[in-house]
Amino acid sequence: MNDQNLEPGKYLHALAYRCTPALVGDATVHLRRLDTETAKLWGTFTNQCRKRFGKEEAQAPYSIATTVLQVITGGYVHFEPYGPAPFLVSRQPIDSNLLSKAFALTHGLALGQPVETIDLRQPPELARRIARTPEREFALKEHLAGADGEQPDAPNWLYQSAGWGLAERLAAVPFQLSNGREIMLRPDTTGGLVALDDPWENEGGGRYAVCRTAVRLKTLPNVQHPVLLLDARVSRISSSLIFSSTALAVQPGEGHPILEVKLNGRGGMKTIPRQTLEALGRLEMDYSILQSIAKRSQQEQKLREQARAFKERLQFPREHPGQIWPIPAKNYQHPIGTGVGMHHLRLLRAHADAAFGDDAQRLSMRQSTMTLPRRPTDPEKVSAQEYKRRKEERELTGSKEPLLSRGSLFPSAESLCASVDEAGFKKLRIACLWYRDETRQRMLQTFCHAFGLSPAGLDTQEGVELDLYQGRITAAFHYVPDFLRPGRGRDRAEALGAVGASLRSRDGVLVGAWCETEIPHADDFPGIDARDLDDLDAKPQTKAVMARLDVPSQYLKGRGKEGVIEPNSEDHAAQMALLDLYRSLGVIDERISNALQSKSSFPVDRLAHVGVHVRQQNRRYGEKGEPKIVVTATALVPPQSSQGAWSLLGWSSAAPVWRPYRSAQNAFHTHPYPEPSAETTSYRQKWDGAADMVERALGDLADELDGVPYTVTVDAQSARRMWEGLQNVRLGEHLGQAGTDGKSSRYQLPGARLGQDAPLAVIRLNTEDEEVPQPVSVTHLGKKEGAEPVEKDTSTLLFEVATDFGTPVWLLCNVPRAYDGSGAGRLGSKRTRWEAEKSVQSEDRSKRRKGEMPQNFYAMTATEILPIGGPSDEAREALSAMTARLCHQTLFWSDRSRYPVPLHAARQMDLDHPQYRREVADAEPGSGDEGEEAETTV
Repeated sequence: MNDQNLEPGKYLHALAYRCTPALVGDATVHLRRLDTETAKLWGTFTNQCRKRFGKEEAQAPYSIATTVLQVITGGYVHFEPYGPAPFLVSRQPIDSNLLSKAFALTHGLALGQPVETIDLRQPPELARRIARTPEREFALKEHLAGADGEQPDAPNWLYQSAGWGLAERLAAVPFQLSNGREIMLRPDTTGGLVALDDPWENEGGGRYAVCRTAVRLKTLPNVQHPVLLLDARVSRISSSLIFSSTALAVQPGEGHPILEVKLNGRGGMKTIPRQTLEALGRLEMDYSILQSIAKRSQQEQKLREQARAFKERLQFPREHPGQIWPIPAKNYQHPIGTGVGMHHLRLLRAHADAAFGDDAQRLSMRQSTMTLPRRPTDPEKVSAQEYKRRKEERELTGSKEPLLSRGSLFPSAESLCASVDEAGFKKLRIACLWYRDETRQRMLQTFCHAFGLSPAGLDTQEGVELDLYQGRITAAFHYVPDFLRPGRGRDRAEALGAVGASLRSRDGVLVGAWCETEIPHADDFPGIDARDLDDLDAKPQTKAVMARLDVPSQYLKGRGKEGVIEPNSEDHAAQMALLDLYRSLGVIDERISNALQSKSSFPVDRLAHVGVHVRQQNRRYGEKGEPKIVVTATALVPPQSSQGAWSLLGWSSAAPVWRPYRSAQNAFHTHPYPEPSAETTSYRQKWDGAADMVERALGDLADELDGVPYTVTVDAQSARRMWEGLQNVRLGEHLGQAGTDGKSSRYQLPGARLGQDAPLAVIRLNTEDEEVPQPVSVTHLGKKEGAEPVEKDTSTLLFEVATDFGTPVWLLCNVPRAYDGSGAGRLGSKRTRWEAEKSVQSEDRSKRRKGEMPQNFYAMTATEILPIGGPSDEAREALSAMTARLCHQTLFWSDRSRYPVPLHAARQMDLDHPQYRREVADAEPGSGDEGEEAETTV
């Protein structure tokens, strides 16, 4: 370990280790690199499969060969036939004759040839060439030395195979709980670990989940070695195989990893691919575990058919999974919650330290010198003496008031008016559209909280304005059930009727609509296919109507799973909905301007800050055509004077003109998602076309800003397909190195070709849990000599990762509200799920307790912040701190967001689009979870 000789400060601990030659030791793999001719033959094979399947996006089903080889070799095989350097890598050597037969069977079966007619003595040229490709044994450590001042250049096959040996090292040491109990971790064929021998079971019995530990190799910016990232999660086990996407299977024999198998077929008919079984049967190999999966699928399909025939409720047996552990295809309701909790992750770090010993090198992450803005919702700060006095006084009086009061969740009325003035209006009117009286009362109650009004005697009249603040902010309530209720076969615009005319912003009045909604439920529409419920959802229909009227809108759910939502004293959903309406109106209040103030000499508060959101919209049920690319952007623009208000502009690929955010969002919502251009035929052309649009948008914005410098913030996951300069391996490359060969991206970075109008810096965010180190705790090293380190379980601070060269990268730690909020209970902070407390039923309310197993356990997350460019190190540090502050203070949420304000606002434009469908977790078919306490994932 390498924690000695650290300077005083706060240090973040994460499940991240440098993958050095010492860490992998003498581990080797067996590799075949496919040559160009073999890769071409695979491309021909893929085209043949596309013609046969009638799908342009279809791929040759190489999973047939991969599964066959996994069963034959014991498990560790990875085949990558695409990309610039295709390969086949395995832990054990593979006999060339067997390899030829496996790919001959894959080729013939994929093209529809009966298995018994495939001549294994005369394999196709593709199978022959793969088998003849020389197999070489490589020591992993030879590719991990790293070069000074450069990103890792390790080949792709190493990232796919290094986890095999590392997982076995982790499995060799028992995972020890705080109470001394030892948990057995078993390697799986993905390179991770699974605790199949110690599953979690619900209190009612018969429903299971298992702990899976991810072991991944990734890169971090300006760190010369690949980084080993560990993480743990709950994998819920399905009660059925036929509705699952994958299955974990215990292979016969000793020392084999747990086999992860992809299942094939439509929902309700999932099973092992027939071709895989036929291939293994033809090779006369032991594939009993796959036969067991196929047999179970057949049995479950019979049960389903019987239930349909007799019109009975489908119920699968509740029993221990045994050798086959199905994993659901989607997030259904389940009586076991998600997340392993903070305590589990800290134990995982101790486990890795024990398994790797001195071979492991941790990454150093030290707190950055940044102060977070005080949010209105933060508790007040008082001296220790005053806190003690209040505590004693409360004990004497028996008061239940909190010791530290919180400010208002809402921006002040004055700052709302200032933002409305900046937008060119004199007054704000909120039109409240409702169809349940309970929802009307909740809206009115929320206005009382937001504007300090007394609810006594306060009520509403149809269409009559209610003064909320000095005549400059008002509300008008309209009862429009035919417009808002779920259903089809009605003209929503006609149902809105005369109310629609009063919603337009004119005569100096800015209008926003706050509407009631609900997610349609199958019980309310007998005979409707569950997949057609989206068509009954009134929200996307009414939002489109509002957008055509240029009325910003936001929605409040009036009915949930338990029925109609009644007014209560702390209506968090209503409060968030009102704040989100302010966001849709483009209101930028004093909370945001306060967050942008900085003590740094670099003036982040005099820059405009742009957020660009990119998403690929895949086809949904019943849709045809190519996937669509959706691009939205916002610009947070500073005021011209120190007394002015910030403003927010918006832009979208559907309506590519910069305009006030409220109008840009409405213009976007009046159009369907843009269809792919008929001229862009390749993957590269499609994403270069999207980058072209953003380049033109930034050029137009530069004209709009008239000399004001700006930054651009993007999400690494979605944006690096457009700009390869965002990839770690491309950091620092010059503009001239951008690709023109049709394979590399045309643009290195957003705005890179705009010359003097280019952004001052590009800020790359990464929130992907699979690529960002998982934080587990913080150590505070004091300045006094001999002072004992102070350990803390969580942190919300910004930490600078010590890099080997180039510019630093920062991690912003986040603590979920569900973990640290009022009454959250911090589940998982002191014990793992193996030690979860059971529920207690009692006539004495004080002794009752909910069981912990159904609840979600939460953990810290981290947002990676990397400023690219910028005039100096000081500027980059100031930009990272600014980004953190704009995550800390959001537009419409009482806590943090994973994205800063400009990127979050751009993302919400997309998420609010009428074509973006809402989803809710249903009960899994045949699980029996409908009446059981279950956590849902929405």
